Amino acid sequence: MALGCVFIKCKHRRTMLIRTLAVFLFILFFNQVLKSQFYSNNQIREKFNYEIIQLDEFIDRFNFDQDTKLLKYLAINFPDISIERKGFLITLFDGFNIDYQESLIKEFIDFVCDSTNPQYLNFYNNHWYAEVNCILELHQQVDTAKIIMKNQFNNDSSSKWVITGINSDILVLPKSKDSMKIMTPVSHGTDFIALNDVFKDGQNIQNYIVDDYPIDQLTYFMTLIHNNKIKLKQIIKVSYHFLQIPGWAFTINYYNRKELNSGWLISELTKMSNGDKEEYVKEILQIDSPDQQEKVNQ
Repeated sequence: MALGCVFIKCKHRRTMLIRTLAVFLFILFFNQVLKSQFYSNNQIREKFNYEIIQLDEFIDRFNFDQDTKLLKYLAINFPDISIERKGFLITLFDGFNIDYQESLIKEFIDFVCDSTNPQYLNFYNNHWYAEVNCILELHQQVDTAKIIMKNQFNNDSSSKWVITGINSDILVLPKSKDSMKIMTPVSHGTDFIALNDVFKDGQNIQNYIVDDYPIDQLTYFMTLIHNNKIKLKQIIKVSYHFLQIPGWAFTINYYNRKELNSGWLISELTKMSNGDKEEYVKEILQIDSPDQQEKVNQ
């Protein structure tokens, strides 16, 4: 209860009603047992205002934008209390995640809310990614895939979502049909005229490529799309990875549940150096192109 009072300051500390409201808001977000039943119109309205339905709403709440629907709702329904940014940030965490370290969350919030150098999220900052888990179909086979998207900022001040990486076991070149189809050791004697056969023998292309050549899955994926060879069957789940805050990285996921603590919420929080973030982009997001492994927070 003392923790709740740190984050929500009452304007009239002597008023018992305001103290009760402060405690109520604290319990609302941190009691993992408390279930929100919303059968009445008022409870439906309350659920709508607390749930983070859109990603843009998450960013606005993180930045403590006063136009967010929750702050407007609280101002109308609880006009006698003021809410600090620190308390508001806590509501962005998945309250049902038992693996959280309270000290880590507190350290993160203190850093973000530093009075001399507060931190904010920027929709047009390159250092955040969408992870789209989906199902693809190729050559009548289906498999899962992880497509990594980023919001690319253009010179004309516009932006667009673009694919920056993909990983799937389905994106491998098919094995050759005939292992005997090769360019023989004496092909140089005819100035490699046998290359004509290579261009006509797509089903045995593996025979003509150096062993263990690392296939760039994104390039292969683009080629398949260009030739209408691959299909998107289903989008399973979307997550977002934010690497914008210096020294930190976090992931958000969507939680569709009846509790007020729902919608787009922080599911993972990790301290990361710039070097760790570059490794994260390469190993976790699996963006292998050198041009895509951007320097972060510099």
